Amino acid sequence: QAAAAGSLVPMITLRPWVGVLLVFRSPLALSPDCPDGSLCHLREQADAEEPSVEAQLALGMEYIRGSYRTQPRPKEGVHWLTKALEAGNAEAMVHMAKLLRQGAAGVGKDLKRSFELAERAANKGHVDGMDLTAQAYWNGWGTGISGKKQKKLASKWLKKAAAGGAFPAQIQLADAHREGHFVERDGEEAVKWYKKALATADRLNETRKGPISKDAMKLIQKVCITLGTMHWKGHGTEKSATTALEYMARAADLGSEPAQKALDKMKKDAEMEKQKEELLKDPALEAWLSVPGKTEHNMKLKDLAPGSMEFIDKVLQSQKTDL
Repeated sequence: QAAAAGSLVPMITLRPWVGVLLVFRSPLALSPDCPDGSLCHLREQADAEEPSVEAQLALGMEYIRGSYRTQPRPKEGVHWLTKALEAGNAEAMVHMAKLLRQGAAGVGKDLKRSFELAERAANKGHVDGMDLTAQAYWNGWGTGISGKKQKKLASKWLKKAAAGGAFPAQIQLADAHREGHFVERDGEEAVKWYKKALATADRLNETRKGPISKDAMKLIQKVCITLGTMHWKGHGTEKSATTALEYMARAADLGSEPAQKALDKMKKDAEMEKQKEELLKDPALEAWLSVPGKTEHNMKLKDLAPGSMEFIDKVLQSQKTDL
């Protein structure tokens, strides 16, 4: 009766035939027909006479990473991933390219093979493949190409990956335009791609299932800090203290200590600038500054707003610090 209820009962061998009768299936065991989505079902699909490439890819990645239902089994994972890429699956090519670049999951590090797979995926239109290919050309990883041709191909694939929505590529292209590395130096293009990268990060954040990785968080912080700085200084965009403070505050809210320090300083500087502008609106001071050779000795200090001279001293001191 206990066995019929599905309880786990140890097998007791009173007689050879009794032992056979007492063998039963645990409720935790796989059912004989392998339900859809189970590992045994994926294996059946992956190893069928007409195999499912999607099943091979899913099985390969689950064995490589491990999951709630299986420990990592990298050797089997690589086996199924190889089957999928040999069938022409671009996603499998990208995953294998990453493993070969890192030398992970029991495969030896092979930059040349990694580049070849990434480029095959890129030529199939896979955005992550384009990004990996751009990185390979950019850093000379397994490409066997250098000089002008390397720069040209790195730029080509980086732009394709960025246009396709690859978050890392968008940031790298923005950096490249800001620094003039491999592409023309262009502040406006840099700002454009930093903003696109931030929009991509927001979109991915809305659809993500797990927490944001530390690396991704650092990249988002970097983009916000860079945009804040460029708006503060007016590099590649119209100078705007308000916009600069918004970007810097976002980076600080995401946990960036350097952004918080910069934000505090920017707020003080913005307040100083505001007071400076208000002071310069004073008619007496404006008249004094507009007459050549006029000094504080022939200026009627009583005509200035209270506390003006103290503030002028602060302004002059801040200017000296800036210089």
